[in-house]
Amino acid sequence: MSARATIDLAGDRASYEAGEELAGVVRLTTLPGRPVPRVELAVLWLTEGRGSTDTGVVHAEVLTEGQQEAPAEGFSFRARLPLLPRSYRGDLIEIRWLVRVRCSAGLMKDDLIYDQPIIVR
Repeated sequence: MSARATIDLAGDRASYEAGEELAGVVRLTTLPGRPVPRVELAVLWLTEGRGSTDTGVVHAEVLTEGQQEAPAEGFSFRARLPLLPRSYRGDLIEIRWLVRVRCSAGLMKDDLIYDQPIIVR
């Protein structure tokens, strides 16, 4: 893969109140001479545990369709968190929140996915 992503959340926070704004920067590191791939960002929740798995995307955006170089300042993002669902860990089910960055690897290659867990209270 020609790129690696890091997700830096504003204030180095890992915990947020429901309804609060989440902000951060995605920074890409690319190999010299390789173009930046398509990069997408999503803020989502998912359930794990007994029963079926549910997923909800509360914010999604394309950070770049691909370009020659990654900007040194990275790609800024902002997303308002919803009031529900909130992070939860019980005996039968868990609700997890993630900030996810997907870097497209191109045809016939798997995309690279980078996840930053957060807690929504």
